[in-house]
Parts: sequence; structure tokens; C-alpha cells
Amino acid sequence: MAFNIQAMPYITTLDSYHRMDNSEMQREFLTIDADRQRQITYLTSELLKATHRFNLRGAIEFICERIKSLSSSSTSHSSPISTNVIDKPMHMLLNDHEFYHELSQAALLNQIVFNDIQRSMMGLYHSLSTYFHSQQTSENIVIDARLLVPSEQFVIGVLFKRFNIPSIYIDKEGNMAMFPYNLKDTSYGQ
Repeated sequence: MAFNIQAMPYITTLDSYHRMDNSEMQREFLTIDADRQRQITYLTSELLKATHRFNLRGAIEFICERIKSLSSSSTSHSSPISTNVIDKPMHMLLNDHEFYHELSQAALLNQIVFNDIQRSMMGLYHSLSTYFHSQQTSENIVIDARLLVPSEQFVIGVLFKRFNIPSIYIDKEGNMAMFPYNLKDTSYGQ
């Protein structure tokens, strides 16, 4: 069987066409995934508005409900923090290996002490109940640096990304700003 040298340009062209086709498909899948993520976030915000929970405390209640409904698939991971009835869903989430890994990686990336994050997460609902008495908003849920300590801001950011809840960030000067923590390794989902 002889190799035809004249066929080489055609083979090369087909190979580059195939690679181009794969990259276009990957780009299309990324676009579809981003669109899907935007739709999920939009539907989540509409659900929170319809149930009068489009506020920090209401969003945390929503997250706790989602955690409880997904708890059958979680695996245990020991935590030194005691739990009560309100903090139980957050404890369950900390017991999820995937979430625990993502949270610890995000804490490491942002140079935040992981034990502080765990404590903030466990006391988050109580803290939000103290600061915010179900302040309803029609635009976005606000993560306000003037009212929340950094570890609470971080935990809320991680939870909101994971559970597709839209928010805006207000810095210590009262200006709208980019969320100050890097959450690139935290997955969307739930």
C-alpha cells in the first residue's frame, strides 16, 4: 500500500477542520452552560422574590432548605463545631466533601483562616437575624461590608455562588464594588 504524497494537503486540511470544529463545539458548550447558569440564577431570584425572601436572611433560609433537600447525598466529614437546630443545614453542607474542599481551597486562595470561616458559617443565620430583620429588596440582595465581618462576607459569597443567588457588594465606604474575594474554584450547582 503506497502513501500518496499528493493527498497530504487534503489530510492536513481535514485535520485542521476537525480541530476547528472541536474548538467551536467547546465554545458553544461554554456559551450554553453560561446561558443555563444565568437562567438558573434568574429563576432563583424570581423564586426568592415571590416567596418574600429576596433579602440576606431569606436567602440563607432558602439555602438551608436546599441543603436539607439534598442531604441524602452528603457524606460525613468531622467538624469540631457543635450544632443546634438552626445551624444543622450549614453543618450538613460542611460535611459535603466537595463543598468542604471548595470552601477550604477558596479560603486558602483568599488567605482567610478556615476555622474562622467555619465559625462564621455556623453562626450566619443568627448573625443575619440580628442585623437584618427581613429587609426586602426588589433589585439585588446586598452584601454590605459595613455590617458584615470579612468572614461572613466570604461565606455569603461562597454560598450565593453555589446556590445561584444574585447579589451586589457594598464596600466599607458605601460604594457598590466588585466582590473582594476570589471564588473562581467554587462551583455553581445545587
